[in-house]
This record gives sequence, structure tokens and C-alpha cells, in this order.
Amino acid sequence: MAKIRRSDLAPQEPPAAPHAALYDQDNDTDFAPPAPAGPEKKRGSLAYTLAMLFFGVVFLVSAGLLVKRFADDRRTENEFAELQSMIDTSAEPQPSGESVNPNGAKFAALRNKNSDFIGWLSIDGTELDFPVMYAPNNKDFYLRHDFDKSYSVYGVPYLDENTTLGANAESDNLVIYGHNMGDGTMFGYLQAYKKLSYYQQHPLISYNSVYRKDMYKIFAVVVCKADDPDFDYHNFIDSDSDAAKNEYIEKIMKRSIIKTTVDVKASDRLLTLSTCDYTFRDPDTNKL
Repeated sequence: MAKIRRSDLAPQEPPAAPHAALYDQDNDTDFAPPAPAGPEKKRGSLAYTLAMLFFGVVFLVSAGLLVKRFADDRRTENEFAELQSMIDTSAEPQPSGESVNPNGAKFAALRNKNSDFIGWLSIDGTELDFPVMYAPNNKDFYLRHDFDKSYSVYGVPYLDENTTLGANAESDNLVIYGHNMGDGTMFGYLQAYKKLSYYQQHPLISYNSVYRKDMYKIFAVVVCKADDPDFDYHNFIDSDSDAAKNEYIEKIMKRSIIKTTVDVKASDRLLTLSTCDYTFRDPDTNKL
């Protein structure tokens, strides 16, 4: 016979429910127990989500632009390197003449590829090493076009359309324009000449046109506004006299941000490399 313990006779408590609940003892129809609490919504969660989506899109777009810019830089560098490889450095200069290009054989492949090609510009020991174009009947065309005449934000350095150029005729001042891409490429390399020490390391510019081979020595570095009425350098292409040319040279040397000891005479040929400088950028309009 089983022995019954006192504890077995004690009333047993029903098992506890997982969560406490209210019980309507009076069966009151007006009584409504509260709904179980759900997860609390974060204040402003929609705005937060939209902000995160916005910044995510901005990040992806920015990253995409950076990748595209890097790819464009590499492609442009490769294109210029390919063009340089087309120069026949072993070709002998031809006799000078009114209708003869002394460097015609040297640059024949480039001229055949694009007849607007007029010469090659380089500074030893730097990355500035580019073809130069000349399209007097198509002003500023190469500002936004590459050597193959396709659209390009890099463009190709080009001579001012008012330049006189030939086997036996040349303007007093050859003005060549090129982009400053902001990252130091193209004519952006010229920004380094604001330091005298850099100039002392790279004082010479080589410019070989189809008509002649020249080496220029830098005597001034000028930062100015393009619309400066007192220094309209891009319109000084040909001078009326030695006095006018000497006056222009003196004006350049006074404005130069570095001081050199180069002696410049009216009989010297001048070369001006022109590019954008962001010193004068308007902070409100972001324009020069």
C-alpha cells in the first residue's frame, strides 16, 4: 500500500504563464486587456533611413567618379605615350624652305594621323611631355578634344589661333594653352614652378615644331587674372617694334613670383605656357 505524504495532499499551483495577464473576474464586457507591447519604434527612424540611403548613394557615386577619373587618367597617359612612340627620333632634318618642314620626317606619322599636329613640348625631368596642336580656323577646339578629335576633358595643348607659324615666319610670342586638371596633370605640372627651387632644377623647355627645334629658358612665372587689362598676355603675339617687345618683357619680369637672372632681349623668341590657376577662384561662384 502506497504511503501518502502530506505534501501530496496540498493544493498544487497552476504552472505560471509565460507572461503575466489580467483576468476579468466579473466578466465585464467593457474590459479590454492591453495588447502585447511590440518593439519600440525609434524616433525619426524614417528620416534616419532616408539620410543613410542618401549618403550611401553619394558615396557610391563619388567612388564611381573616382574610379572613372583614375581610368581616364591612365587611358590619357597611355594615349600620349603611344603618340610619343610615333616620333621618328632617327630621322634627319630636311633642308629649310618656304614650303618644306625641316622636321617633317621626324613627325610624319603624327602629321598623317592628324594634320593639326604642329610640334612636341616637353620639360626634362617632369611629366610635362605632350603634343601641340594648331587649328587657327577652329578656335579652342583642342580645349575639349583629344588627338583623334574625340571629346575629352583633358584636351591637348594647342597654340593660340592668332599665331603666325611657318618655315620662315614665326610670331614673336608662341602662346600654348593647356588644362590644369586640378590633380597636377597636363599643364597642372606648371604649378610647381611657383617654387624657386623647382625652377632651378627644371629651367629649360623643349619645343620642337615641324619647322624648327628650340630650347627655351624660363625667365618668369606669373600668376594673373585672364581678364587683367594691364597684362593682356594672350594677345601679345606679335610686336610692332623692339621697344614694344622690351616693354612687354619688363612687365613680365616685374610680375614674376620668382626672380631669375636670365637676360632677355627683344631679339629673343618667346614661349608662353598658359593654364588655369585657382588662386583667383571666387568662393561664391566657384569660378575663376
